Amino acid sequence: MKSIAEKQELFFKELQPIQELAVLIALSDKKKGCSLEEALYCATCEAICGVLTLIDGYSTDEIKLDLIDKETGLSLRENIELHDKCVDYLRC
Repeated sequence: MKSIAEKQELFFKELQPIQELAVLIALSDKKKGCSLEEALYCATCEAICGVLTLIDGYSTDEIKLDLIDKETGLSLRENIELHDKCVDYLRC
C-alpha cells in the first residue's frame, strides 16, 4: 500500500496535465477569436471538470478519492458523477 505522501504526490502529478489542457484550450479559443472572458470560462471549466473527473476515479486507477461533507460525513459523490454534474452549474 502506498503512503499518504506517495498518494499526495500522485494527485499533484495528475493535476499537471489538467492544467496544461486548460491552458491549451484557452490559447486555442483566443486564436479562434474568442474574447478573453470566453477563453477563461472555457479553460476554467475544463480544469474544474478535469479535477472532478480525477476525483470521480476516471483519470487513474492509482488514486481513489472522495469529497466528504464534514458536518454529515456523507460523500458529495453520492448518486452522481461530479464531472458530469458540474457543467450544469459552470459557464463553459
